[in-house]
Amino acid sequence: MTNINKLVWNYIDNRIELKKTLLEGLLNISALARVIAKEEKLDKNIDAIISAIRRYQGKIEKKKENLQFYSLLKKAKISTKTKLVSLLIKRNDHTESKISTIYNQINLERDSTLRIFEVTKYIKIIIDQELLKEIKAIFSSNDIENITNNLGEITINYNEDITKIPRVFATLSNELAMNELSIIDSVICHWEHIIVVNEEDLKKAFTVVFGLTRNKV
Repeated sequence: MTNINKLVWNYIDNRIELKKTLLEGLLNISALARVIAKEEKLDKNIDAIISAIRRYQGKIEKKKENLQFYSLLKKAKISTKTKLVSLLIKRNDHTESKISTIYNQINLERDSTLRIFEVTKYIKIIIDQELLKEIKAIFSSNDIENITNNLGEITINYNEDITKIPRVFATLSNELAMNELSIIDSVICHWEHIIVVNEEDLKKAFTVVFGLTRNKV
């Protein structure tokens, strides 16, 4: 199977127009397999050839997505922020009503951080450390499940809508995981990707992300 893969992939690589047509989805894979089988005298290996073509098609699609992603990343602006804290709030009618009052009860500057994430059972609030006292005053001690201090944030501004571009979240998450870095929270909103990590990991995480802007795919 490995030899057939190699033969089929070399066959396609050496034919630029064939490769282009395959990438554009304009080629009948079964028909191509029969042509390769006839030319390479592999008439008994049609199924293996079809599988090899499909794997090749997946490989070049992935390459195309990577090129698009790294092209965007090279033009992106990356910034960091320290001294953040998160509160994990139990989600119920009482706490949901209090969430809606936050903007009226705390003093937010233009560059202040206030991020609110809602899931089924909890609401997470990420804020600047100096806002912690004000936020805690809004909720009772029973409302607050957990407080995590010493967080940092990486913001990647692509200046382009990335919500329809494949592999953005997965690529960055995988790169950080391979460098033994844990993501505390992450969100993509239109052209921005925000990644929250432990503050002690922020420098290393920034180095990994910045390194991707130099990636040659």
